[in-house]
Amino acid sequence: MNVSKLMCRLAVLFLLVASVVGCTGVKGQYYLGMEEYDQGQKNFEQAIAENPNDAMAQYYLGRMLLAQEKPEAALPHLEKAVSIDPRDADYHFWLGINYWAVMDYKNERKQYLKAVELNPRATYAHLYLGHNYLDKNEWKKAYDQYQIVLRKDEYDPEALYNTAIALHGMQRYKREHKALLRYLKYYPDGHTALKAVSSLNALGDFSWRNFYIGKRRVSFIGVQFEKDTAKIKTDSTASLKLLGAMLKNSPDLSVNIVANVKGKKSLAKARAFAVRNYIVKYVPDVETKQLPMSWFGQSEKVRYGKKIKYLPESVRFITKVK
Repeated sequence: MNVSKLMCRLAVLFLLVASVVGCTGVKGQYYLGMEEYDQGQKNFEQAIAENPNDAMAQYYLGRMLLAQEKPEAALPHLEKAVSIDPRDADYHFWLGINYWAVMDYKNERKQYLKAVELNPRATYAHLYLGHNYLDKNEWKKAYDQYQIVLRKDEYDPEALYNTAIALHGMQRYKREHKALLRYLKYYPDGHTALKAVSSLNALGDFSWRNFYIGKRRVSFIGVQFEKDTAKIKTDSTASLKLLGAMLKNSPDLSVNIVANVKGKKSLAKARAFAVRNYIVKYVPDVETKQLPMSWFGQSEKVRYGKKIKYLPESVRFITKVK
């Protein structure tokens, strides 16, 4: 018997055992974990028909309906669960999520507040309470909730990023700057990273840049060199490795390496060659013709907001349009 069949049989056996012993919570977690929301809905509808005052059955029926993007249908069941058992923090949290889904933000907040009152360690209730405050521009309250989350999990991506947003709203720009760099240290990829880099650039920091590689916009940490040399610093090679992988996957793609060094055109040229050589060495399938080069002995002029900044040293990646 292969592993997948064995796991399938064990899952079925697990559900049968749960049904026999009437363990509503186990069944609910099973259906959620297996993403069998429709079957779960039917099971809990039957349970409620037999006992409308089963708070857990009402709760899980609400969860199944929410998972199917039916918040209006879910709402009365989660409200019923809370009314039957008002001391369960999870019931309040998910009722808050349900209120958010139907855009009742006032009641959403009330449920998160009740959840953290009942269980101060309810991390997700603190997180989503922070989101609710953030949406209402209550920056300090949002910030405080995110710090509670980060004390428990210092790598929580939403709390890390939204801490920076809250600090911006509080006009604590130096602390926002540190928070953005901290987020990018752990989460350098994806849509939120792009926003974090844009915010960093808006503060005048171009140690990270967003570039279009083909049709995809990508966040890159700036390429750094040893002082007055073309020797690339090891801790700034991640972007070059990423670019190499993208070029390997798209053989027809060409990306121009543009190097600037104020007053030192020959050094700019050497750095452009160093970047290209690193990429083709790290990813041998990449051809040098995919990496045309340009170099300039002057600062790069960049705009951020209404301001202009001159970067004495920089490396850019610009997709070559054919």
